[in-house]
Amino acid sequence: MCTNFDMDELRRLGKRFKKLDIDGSGSLSVEEFMTLPELQQNPLVQRVIDIFDVDQNGEVDFKEFIQGVAQFSVLKMMVGNNLKDEQLQQIVDKTIIFADKDGDGKISYEEFCDMVSGLDIHKKLVVDI
Repeated sequence: MCTNFDMDELRRLGKRFKKLDIDGSGSLSVEEFMTLPELQQNPLVQRVIDIFDVDQNGEVDFKEFIQGVAQFSVLKMMVGNNLKDEQLQQIVDKTIIFADKDGDGKISYEEFCDMVSGLDIHKKLVVDI
């Protein structure tokens, strides 16, 4: 797995995963994800799960779990401690709703390009020396 988690973080994530894996199957179902208070009231919970469920088999194994958490931690690093987790989740949800033109719960490359066209992002990501 290619993540920036150290061994201590992986151990803690492993414990969290095992705690969520109520039936001990080695993967998380939608119902098990719904035990997370952060997701219980989220109308886009299936979209969040789809981000984690890379092989689209309806369940999230530990590798998918780690990779999914890593994706969200990149977002967290970008905003630092300026936003609460709920606020960050709202931004993610609204971004998906805004950009997901075909309603499949994902942002395709074309949808991403449409969303950022005209923003001159390349100018914002360059540092003049």
